[in-house]
Amino acid sequence: MKSTTRKMPRTIFLAPQLSAIGLIALTLSPSARALDAFGQQLSIPKSTASGTILARQYFTPSQICGQLKCTAKSLSAFPNGGAYTSTSPVITTNVSGISSRFLINGRAYGTETFSIEFSQPIELQLIGDGRPNLGGSLAGVHQFPYYYSLSTAEGYIPRFYLMGTITPIDGTCSVPSQTVKLPKTVMNLMDRIGSTAGTQNFQIRINDCPKGYNRIGYTLDPVGGVIANSPGVLPLASGSTASGVKIRVENTQGAPASLGTSITVDGYSKTAGGSFVIPMQASYIRTDTVTKPGTVNGAMTVYLDYR
Repeated sequence: MKSTTRKMPRTIFLAPQLSAIGLIALTLSPSARALDAFGQQLSIPKSTASGTILARQYFTPSQICGQLKCTAKSLSAFPNGGAYTSTSPVITTNVSGISSRFLINGRAYGTETFSIEFSQPIELQLIGDGRPNLGGSLAGVHQFPYYYSLSTAEGYIPRFYLMGTITPIDGTCSVPSQTVKLPKTVMNLMDRIGSTAGTQNFQIRINDCPKGYNRIGYTLDPVGGVIANSPGVLPLASGSTASGVKIRVENTQGAPASLGTSITVDGYSKTAGGSFVIPMQASYIRTDTVTKPGTVNGAMTVYLDYR
């Protein structure tokens, strides 16, 4: 899957209340896999703060080990696609201003031996590192310029190549912060785990996107992390006094929103730019058999990425 590019965060707070009522040609061993990240042409903001996510690429367990779940045994990280490894979770590329990060289960790793089971996609990121973004090719400096080599218990050794030529673009989109208040509701309306109540509509606004990007994406990142097996559900945030109830972010049809994954901003045109509105809604959702009335708070950050 060709995917993503950079980010620009703004926080959305959901602060409701609940009432008390209830292509490199290589000769590889059969277990080795060559995986290309990012593609041929990437347009990335010229000026970004150090640590800003510029691009995202995902690889499923099926691509890694041919199964729905894999166990990673070790990772080797090669700065600049070179011959020597680094234990740093952030390694430089050979494009000034651009570094890279390899995440398993949401955590970044450098060269390390471990045993990590994962059923969610592995993520590669390009991030700003404070140097001027001068553009250029990501192709590494070694004869076989892969940046990461992963060893799995299933016997596969996928090697990850950062591909493409980076073109710096002046300007980024903006996402205004907002507070969304859900209405008061009663526990009796949520009579079982998974039932919802108190729906409130809201919009994510992505403003003033410049021309020139091939794609713009947005990622909804819950403050406190993604809750496993709970699509769209935000962890309880500071100030919450209720229990057994959380907030679920949804699309306008009531389906849970995708969290932690870059989604394309529909309607963006490389030749026109512009501003965009993403309609959403949020609801209370019962998450436990035992509940306690009170205040329910949640929050998420919207990250923009570019390609």
